[in-house]
Amino acid sequence: ASAGAGMVKNMAEVHLIGADAFRIDAMWDRLFRKTFWGQGGGPVVYGAMSAIDEALWDIKGKALGVPVYELLGGACWDKLRVYANAWYEGCNSPESYADAALKVVADGYTAMKFDPFAVTAEGVWNYTNRAPDRARCDLAFERVRAVRDAVGPDIEILVEIHGNLGTTTAIHWGKRIEELDPFFYEEPVDALNVDSMKKVAENVDIPIAAGERLYTRYGFRQYIEKQALDILQPDVGLAGGISETRKIANYAETYNLHVQPHNCAGPVATAAALHVDASIPNFIIQEFFPYRDPAFYELVQEDYDTKAVDSFIDLPTRPGLGVELNEEVMARYDCLVVK
Repeated sequence: ASAGAGMVKNMAEVHLIGADAFRIDAMWDRLFRKTFWGQGGGPVVYGAMSAIDEALWDIKGKALGVPVYELLGGACWDKLRVYANAWYEGCNSPESYADAALKVVADGYTAMKFDPFAVTAEGVWNYTNRAPDRARCDLAFERVRAVRDAVGPDIEILVEIHGNLGTTTAIHWGKRIEELDPFFYEEPVDALNVDSMKKVAENVDIPIAAGERLYTRYGFRQYIEKQALDILQPDVGLAGGISETRKIANYAETYNLHVQPHNCAGPVATAAALHVDASIPNFIIQEFFPYRDPAFYELVQEDYDTKAVDSFIDLPTRPGLGVELNEEVMARYDCLVVK
């Protein structure tokens, strides 16, 4: 967070101060080409560019008195479907995953995501190596099966792997869970190798999703053109902001691919994602984190993260991104404040 805040500060001092806040695409192009590292940067550079882009859209929307998605062509949807994440903290046995999943359903969610490999048999969060042993693969499978058996066939279960399996294991294990009918299989392998991901997609009969660690339209280009993914997951806060995520989504649409923006950063990131979602016809579902510490949501005066009803969220109606920072709370976190 401190590195990203520092990069925002540096970019703002050199490029942003005194610029026309309404010329958003021009600013994105300037940051991309004139910062040097914008052409080939990583999460710090693109995180800063994304934050500036989101802020400019917020400024423009509030100045004109309309939600950001109205500036992006208007709404394609009346409401947006969401899924719950981070509901399985403290789970270990398949039975505990099943019990936790039932609580998510009781809260009104019809879709939920989890990583069945992330927790060891001893209950420790520790990502697996590329070729986990049979016992760990079996435990991961039993966790998914327990959740499916508990929630029934009408609830969507989304399985993520955080890119930790090798290609052979990802295919073998992915074929095992086909019978459990996941909504998607997220980052079964490292997203740095598009051909590896494509090989998994060609051999596993589950929609493949990925993209949280890809940046800009250039990082997504091969994935789109090779159709290595069924569902693209650009992170609005890392892929280049609202402007760039929209361009990624537009290009994906030419290949009839769906978009589900990745989201794990905070209530401002959630708001930004919702405006992209509302404005694109190939949106499919949005990631939500409704089970975090209440302090997470207090970063803004009114959040969207806890407002879903029956796994849907109404479109934002307030101007700009529709959220206002809680300055008193923000002041407690020095790393979040660019001075």
